[in-house]
Amino acid sequence: MSVVALLTLTGTAAATADTPRPRAHVGGGTGLALLRGAALTDHSIIVACTLTAIGYDAADNLIGLTNAHCEFDGDRQWPGDLVLLESEALTPGAKARDLHQLGRVEYISGGNPVGPGPNGQGLDYAVIVFDKTQVEPVATVGDTTIRTLGAPPPTGTPVCKQGATSARTCGHTVTTAGPYLLTTVPAFPGDSGAPVVMGDTLIGNQWSWGAGTSLSAILADLDRRGGIGAGFHL
Repeated sequence: MSVVALLTLTGTAAATADTPRPRAHVGGGTGLALLRGAALTDHSIIVACTLTAIGYDAADNLIGLTNAHCEFDGDRQWPGDLVLLESEALTPGAKARDLHQLGRVEYISGGNPVGPGPNGQGLDYAVIVFDKTQVEPVATVGDTTIRTLGAPPPTGTPVCKQGATSARTCGHTVTTAGPYLLTTVPAFPGDSGAPVVMGDTLIGNQWSWGAGTSLSAILADLDRRGGIGAGFHL
C-alpha cells in the first residue's frame, strides 16, 4: 500500500455518448488508485495498491481481489469505495472525464496478523465489483501471466510477484502458517495485493515483504460467505 497526494480532478465523470473510450485493460498486477471515500473532484489522498486477480463469480459478476488493508486505516474503512487506475489517477493534469471508473469495493475482510484493522485479524483481501463497460480483463500484466489458480507449493519452490511499484520480483516459498504464505519475495509500498505466482498459477496475494495469504484460503472464504465473489474463477 502506498499513500499518494491526489491531483485536483475537474470535469465531468463520464465520457460523452458520442466519444466512447476503449475499456481499460486490467489484470493481476495492475496498479489501483483507491479514493477512501474522497470524491473525484477532491484534492485529497489516494491509496495505491495492486490487483491480485480478475475473474468472475458464480453470478457472472466481474470481480477483482486486492488487499483489505488498502481500504482501512485504524478504525475507519471504506466499503463502496470507487476504484480507479493508478496510472490514470496520477497523470498530471488528468480530469475526471479522462478516468476509467473501474468499479467499487464490495467487501473488506479482516487484516493480516501485523495490521488486523477494524475487522480484526483475517485474510487481508478485498473484493471489487468491476464495471464491465469500463474494464477489459487481461491475463498478462508486465512480465506475469495468470492462467490458473492453485494451492501453495512445497517449501523451496520458486515463486514471483507482480507489483505496481516494483514490478516482478522473485524468491522461493519458505513455509505456510495456517492461511498465510511465507516467501523470500520482496515487496514495496504500492505492491500490496500483488499476485504471487508459481509459473502461470496464482497461489496467493502479497501484503508485506515475504508474506501474503494463500489463494486457497481466500477462495474458501469467498465460498463460505456466499453472494458476491463466491465461485470465483478466471
